[in-house]
Amino acid sequence: MADVRGKFTVTAVTNRSAISTCVDIQMDAQYSQTPEDNSYSAATPSGKITMTVTNPDAVAKLPIGGVFYVDFTPVNPTA
Repeated sequence: MADVRGKFTVTAVTNRSAISTCVDIQMDAQYSQTPEDNSYSAATPSGKITMTVTNPDAVAKLPIGGVFYVDFTPVNPTA
């Protein structure tokens, strides 16, 4: 089975609590900004990923407006 790749932009970084290190990161599918984006949006025109992150170093690497490739690789491929 082949891997699947998407391209996502961080659209929100929200603290869950003033006393907590939990931060919600929201990413939306990237589309129509470049020819590469158009190739992604042809297969997946929209999408969202939301993660709760407790590692401050990881949060710092995911700023609002950051654009990232997201790879989906099967853990136990059957083929």
